[in-house]
Amino acid sequence: MVTALTAAVALPTVSGAAFAADTESSVPNVAVTATRFDRYEYAAGDAAAVTITLHNHGPVDAVGVKIVEGGTGESDELKVKDWGGVDWSDKGVTVPAGKTVYVRIQGVVPSGAVNSGRVTFLYGFGADNGDSDESNNRALAGASVPGGKGIMTGASYYDRDHNGQRDPGEGLQYVRVTLVGLRDIERIATAVTGADGEFSIADLPAGEYEIRVRAPEGWWLVRGGTVSHAGVRANETSRVTFEVEPKF
Repeated sequence: MVTALTAAVALPTVSGAAFAADTESSVPNVAVTATRFDRYEYAAGDAAAVTITLHNHGPVDAVGVKIVEGGTGESDELKVKDWGGVDWSDKGVTVPAGKTVYVRIQGVVPSGAVNSGRVTFLYGFGADNGDSDESNNRALAGASVPGGKGIMTGASYYDRDHNGQRDPGEGLQYVRVTLVGLRDIERIATAVTGADGEFSIADLPAGEYEIRVRAPEGWWLVRGGTVSHAGVRANETSRVTFEVEPKF
């Protein structure tokens, strides 16, 4: 009698962690480490340049690095005239493993930047041969475009009848509202709500502001903290509303 013996053969296995590590070792890891306009301040119509710093932390060269997403479509976005070889339709640039490459993009500050007080740039980059970490691939920068002025108005109210809206007679007096300019806006302005709960601050440089609200003794804000943010646009009136309630 012949007995057949079957030998057990151990096949090599690859763990999920090992597979992930092997995958990461075969693709680049490009990061946008800095994005800067060439000036702090511009006027509408000025030529402007943005320098983007790309560094490859990966073990292999990143090929065909270029813009793959972005563009806000807003009126304050830089009007690009020269993409520096990294536009969607371009071949892109090569960022060698462990090296840094600088890309210079040139354009014109649009007239709409006066309205927001800023010129902006926001795009995302990618490589033809992949990227092991896409969380740091966005190029974001802004610069001041001063000159525009706007108005900030607002109201505080107590919803006495709990109908979810502000009705006549529900305004709260003596709420102090302070606006603090952000970035390059050197302006601090304070107003106090009147008997109707309204306040207004005029002649504000266009841009972003921190809003600090202090309700009178015995009252507090219903939602959120006492600090928030809002924008002022040139030749426009911005408005904020604060709901308050008595302290119990």
